Amino acid sequence: MARALLFRLLLTFAVSVLACLLVFTPAAAAPTTDTQRITIILTSDLQHNGAVAWTDADGRLRTQSDVPLLQRDSEGNWTASLVYTRAAGDLPVDALFQSGGRLSRCEIRIDGEHVADHTADGPRPTSSCRTG
Repeated sequence: MARALLFRLLLTFAVSVLACLLVFTPAAAAPTTDTQRITIILTSDLQHNGAVAWTDADGRLRTQSDVPLLQRDSEGNWTASLVYTRAAGDLPVDALFQSGGRLSRCEIRIDGEHVADHTADGPRPTSSCRTG
């Protein structure tokens, strides 16, 4: 009787350990793809501005009107950044920014590296940037 109980106990333990190993085996990591961090920096002498248009991670055109810029730079101008990640590739990045004041600047960085910029001035100026 004691042997039967010991056998059942060992069998239960072995099955439990096997089940835990099967259930809690770590999953394989998802395949990684190269990505790029895109940063579009907008600058104006006014906080509230006209509109901005840019290409998103899939290369589609996006727009926003009444663009508020929420930070001040070292020159006292207003600035904001649009940051997204996309699959690495040769698709160009475009940005178009209309200021409500007398200064409009856009800058594009890919993985922190400056790749394009444009500054325009005058009444309600529009700056445009394009990579590639």
